[in-house]
Amino acid sequence: MKRSIAGLLAAALLPCASFAAEGDSLTVTLDSDARTVLQAIPAEAALERFEMVDSRGRAVSYVGLTDTDTGGLVFVDKKLVGTVSHHDARAFYSCRGYATATQHHWAMDAAAWADSLLASATPAKEVTLKFTGKSTYQSIKAVVDNPMVGQVKSLVDMGTNPLNIIKTLNQARENAKDRELREQTLQALSKVAPGISESEVAAIVKPEDVSFVSGGVVMAYPRFSLEFYVAEGLVKLTQQPSFLQLSRQNAAIFYTPKTQWTRCTAQDWKTAQE
Repeated sequence: MKRSIAGLLAAALLPCASFAAEGDSLTVTLDSDARTVLQAIPAEAALERFEMVDSRGRAVSYVGLTDTDTGGLVFVDKKLVGTVSHHDARAFYSCRGYATATQHHWAMDAAAWADSLLASATPAKEVTLKFTGKSTYQSIKAVVDNPMVGQVKSLVDMGTNPLNIIKTLNQARENAKDRELREQTLQALSKVAPGISESEVAAIVKPEDVSFVSGGVVMAYPRFSLEFYVAEGLVKLTQQPSFLQLSRQNAAIFYTPKTQWTRCTAQDWKTAQE
C-alpha cells in the first residue's frame, strides 16, 4: 500500500509512533520537500535524521535508514540530491558517535562531515522506499521509549484489588495529561530548524541536558532524543537521536564490529568499516 508524504507526516511528529506496516512505501522525487520527507520516514525505519547549514551556506538534510534497500537520503536546499549505501550510513553514524563520545561533539565539525557525506552520495532523482514495518535496536523507535508501554502494562497487571484499580486509574489520568503535554512539546520542537534563535528554542522548553562546547552549546532533550547545536545565538544543526544523550548513556549503540576507530574522522569515516 502506498502512502502519501502528507498522510505520513501527522503520525511522524511522534518519533515513537508505529504506522509503517509491511508493504508501505514512500516515493521521494525532486519535487519532495526534505523536511517533510525526514518527518515522514517511519521511526522504526529511521537510523537518524538531521538538518544543518554547510560550509557554503546551503541547507543539508539527511536521513539514515535501517529498513529498505537504501541506506540513506541526502538533500541540499530541501531537494533530493542522492542516496548512500547501508555500509556508508552505518559508518557515518558509528564514527560520529565515536567522535562525540571520545573527543568532542561531531556538530563542532558538522560542515566537514556534511562535505564528506555529500561526496559519498550517489546522485538520484527519484527513490522509492519500501518499508517492512520491522525495527532494529539502532532505529529511532528503539532509542525513544514509548510512553504507552508502562501504562498498558499497569492496566493489565492491576488485578482486581479495588485500591489498586483506583490507584492505577488515577495514574492513568495523570499519564494522559503528561502525554498530551509531551506531544505538544514535541510538535513544537519538531518545527525547530537551522536559523532559529536559541531563545526561541528555550521558550518552548528549557533543555534537559547541556554540553558547553567551544564556540557554542548543545541543547539536548533526552525525553524526545532530540538535540540542537547552537552557535552565535542561532541553531546550526538539529539532530535525532541525540548523540549527546547516547554518548553519555548508551554509547554501545554506535558500536559496529571490526570498525577501525582511528579512521573515524570527518575525512576518513567511509574507510573505517569493512
